[in-house]
Amino acid sequence: MNLPKPLKIALLLLGIYAVSVLMFRFGRNGMEWDHALPISLVVTPVALLWAGIRDRINKKAATAGRRWRAKRQT
Repeated sequence: MNLPKPLKIALLLLGIYAVSVLMFRFGRNGMEWDHALPISLVVTPVALLWAGIRDRINKKAATAGRRWRAKRQT
């Protein structure tokens, strides 16, 4: 199924928000809804930022590994 990119991003944001709210609400030391909802508004962009940073680092490491192997083989 091909979804437009803005819709994919919106669904991803909504999913991360919902999961974080549920984790905060029903976690080990669950907090009330009035605290879980706004805290999740802060957690959602931070989680996406860290995911983007992780992906960028992994891509750079893969590129560096390919360059290193190519240099060793010649």
